[in-house]
Amino acid sequence: METVLFQNYEEMSDGLAEEMLRVIREKPEAVIVIATGHSPQLGYQKAVAKIRGEKIDVSRLTLVKLDEWLGLTPEDPATCEYFLQTELIRPLGIREERYIHFAADAEDVEAECERFQAAYDALPAVDLVILGIGMNGHVGLNEPADALQPHFHSIGLDAVTKTHAMLTETDRTVSAGVTMGMRDIFRGEEILVLADGEKKRDGLETLIDGKITTKLPVSVLSLHANLKCYINRESFPDMF
Repeated sequence: METVLFQNYEEMSDGLAEEMLRVIREKPEAVIVIATGHSPQLGYQKAVAKIRGEKIDVSRLTLVKLDEWLGLTPEDPATCEYFLQTELIRPLGIREERYIHFAADAEDVEAECERFQAAYDALPAVDLVILGIGMNGHVGLNEPADALQPHFHSIGLDAVTKTHAMLTETDRTVSAGVTMGMRDIFRGEEILVLADGEKKRDGLETLIDGKITTKLPVSVLSLHANLKCYINRESFPDMF
């Protein structure tokens, strides 16, 4: 694993934006799996600004949504869909056929999982997977458990995950989600993990130590051959 220390959130976000642009410049038809939440948010905004400013062609770029809360309408501000449409999809003009995503309000969740999986499996390659670290060490919505699932699936949310900041944006109770599984995450030629926020300490420490436990799913990423971890040093002042 390659670890890169940044002095603060803004510098880490600059690093994320530059990494996204590097992948797109090298391969205009790249496939990028995109997480949601505060950790990547500013980086996405910076990437959009650079793409627009430099007039980079993203018409062949494919974006894949990592996970989603269940039981909300796509227009609900708490959804991953709302976040990604606001931060990336609409600002970049990504066409529907270049965006693989799961509907939060799908009536048949298992059928929708199968549809998503088929679309993902049909991709010739996955170039970059962008991830955050959950407060309980989850990755995507692969929650701490005795065993982890390989493919896209629905899952009940851990009590810690139910306190996620995104879910404060809705008045509905969310108790489940859908997520890309660990084998699907490992399809990425490169995995980039963003470590931001002091509550991510346990997951980050275990990842850096190289210990592997399904009780902290992010630790499994250390098995990937091309893993980078961008760390906001400000969040972990006594660790580095």
